[in-house]
Amino acid sequence: MAGMTSTNTKKETVVHLGSYIRVYNDGSIERPLNIPRCPPSPEDPATGVSSKDILFSKNPYLAARLFLPKLSQSNHNHKLSILVYFHGGAFCFESAFASHHVKYCNLLASQANVVIVSVEHRKAPEHFLPTAYDDCWAGLYWVASHATANPTNSDPWLMNHGDFNKIFIGGDSSGGNIVHNVAMRAGVEALPGGVKLYGAYLNHPYFWGSKPIGSEPVMGFEETYQSLIWNFAYPSAPGGLDNPMINPLAPGAPSLATLGCSKMLVTVAGKDHLHFRYRAVLYYEAVKGSGWKGEIELFEEEEEDHVYHMFNMETEQAKRLIKVVVDFLRMTSTNTKKETVVHLGSYIRVYNDGSIERPLNIPRCPPSPEDPATGVSSKDILFSKNPYLAARLFLPKLSQSNHNHKLSILVYFHGGAFCFESAFASHHVKYCNLLASQANVVIVSVEHRKAPEHFLPTAYDDCWAGLYWVASHATANPTNSDPWLMNHGDFNKVFIGGDSSGGNIVHNVAMRAGVEALPGGVKLYGAYLNHPYFWGSKPIGSEPVMGFEETYQSLIWNFAYPSAPGGLDNPMINPLAPGAPSLATLGCSKMLVTVAGKDHLHFRYRAVLYYEAVKGSGWKGEIELFEEEEEDHVYHMFNMETEQAKRLIKVVVDFLRQ
Repeated sequence: MAGMTSTNTKKETVVHLGSYIRVYNDGSIERPLNIPRCPPSPEDPATGVSSKDILFSKNPYLAARLFLPKLSQSNHNHKLSILVYFHGGAFCFESAFASHHVKYCNLLASQANVVIVSVEHRKAPEHFLPTAYDDCWAGLYWVASHATANPTNSDPWLMNHGDFNKIFIGGDSSGGNIVHNVAMRAGVEALPGGVKLYGAYLNHPYFWGSKPIGSEPVMGFEETYQSLIWNFAYPSAPGGLDNPMINPLAPGAPSLATLGCSKMLVTVAGKDHLHFRYRAVLYYEAVKGSGWKGEIELFEEEEEDHVYHMFNMETEQAKRLIKVVVDFLRMTSTNTKKETVVHLGSYIRVYNDGSIERPLNIPRCPPSPEDPATGVSSKDILFSKNPYLAARLFLPKLSQSNHNHKLSILVYFHGGAFCFESAFASHHVKYCNLLASQANVVIVSVEHRKAPEHFLPTAYDDCWAGLYWVASHATANPTNSDPWLMNHGDFNKVFIGGDSSGGNIVHNVAMRAGVEALPGGVKLYGAYLNHPYFWGSKPIGSEPVMGFEETYQSLIWNFAYPSAPGGLDNPMINPLAPGAPSLATLGCSKMLVTVAGKDHLHFRYRAVLYYEAVKGSGWKGEIELFEEEEEDHVYHMFNMETEQAKRLIKVVVDFLRQ
């Protein structure tokens, strides 16, 4: 016919991302992994769950599938928790209406007894990110609108059965990524009716970054599906693979302390072929250490692959994971008035609902490829999987001439009364950057577990494990080796150091090193204790006599180690107590003890007695004492620019350069 034209252009692939998506030069798109849709059901034969499809927005058109568990006559008017669910599919395929997502939601609705709203978001490349994020937020916003006097396009299942005090969000893979981003938005943007997110779960979340970490492939990293998918789904993302939406721990990412929910669950698969496990565990650790006020838990199935539960829900492993999610969704709130059961000033507060606040926690800051002030590089690592134990490593800037020069190693233990603070907190990071730069040492700053979630001696064991892991690099078969330590560490010059409770940990780790061997025949070279936290059952020196047992110094120890043999005269807090092990067994060659003359926590006197006791114990090493008479406890940590702080830091630097 006149006017019709044809071309002989051969159909060719212009984007080929495996079985995820293929885009052709004629504009057509294939999604080989898409699973056929299945219709909603008035009653699912296996679970009795009812489902239906709704349009919750007409501009743009946005749909969802709703699931309602079977209601008995007795609980027909009972209010149910609500789950807003975000499916996976790399932002570019899959559907809320696909058979496996429908089966999964039927199971969750039935077993957890929740109403589910499974959002059908738009996908790339027809709709590039951040469209999917906006669509999923719109779904949550629509659900929350039912808590207002004039809900938007209301649905009777939500109106009649939904409990708007118990709204969860959840998702798998890229859906888990969406959960994080929606929870972050909920922390800064209000939902209708004053609704607050109660909980969020992330199954095997898709997080990534511009540089490989953990088990991620080094060769061809930029060409992995994980990298290519993000660049395909969000080609205009500011920062590319270090955009905070895909890399929440990237430099400059918003603080995780702003997450807008009260409870979180993160799940990982030990054999995740997409290598999402490592970043998800770091995310879990980062949330814990961020100052966020909620509760977070981690679950791992070590022998399983990515989203294994979605494609065979009958295996024991899948049933375990689904039960973990169900238990998370079934958490119930009470009307009990929230009251404080432990109140230790600004250190820590524990409430009768089990929640914990740490008012003094300082927000964590991300590692940096090069600190602007010092040139020091830093990164986060997991040095143990059972239990999960993390650390931040610091490497000073290396010149071409000394690139192969071996550097002393400092294993650092942060302070915080055994119950707050973090190796990732900004002031500890700044301090370690300064020490690494000025002393020219590699630093491993250990993130130990804290009371009351983990009472002492857990922190001692975690810090010993950090030192043990460092020493393992001196063996023929190091454990989970790190290239910075392998290439630059001098295992004849290993130091430990810490401030306040971290100084206490230094003493206890040094005592353990005197009686327990480290791998590779490694011996501790030096140990420094800044303003160490030592105490006892009776006041001495300048310590207060009246109300001694109610001082923070006494209460914190009894709180952090309630089962300590001997209480406040346990040798771990009182090394000079009757029957304490001889200080002659300290397992290092050099020691530095520093004190502050006006230490408001009264730690000065016992630290000076400790110094004298070590000198007189028969120990074969060398020990020195430094005092700043007019300063307070750990003054150097919070203002490193004063002359007094610079003096103390120089003393530590000179000690590390020996």
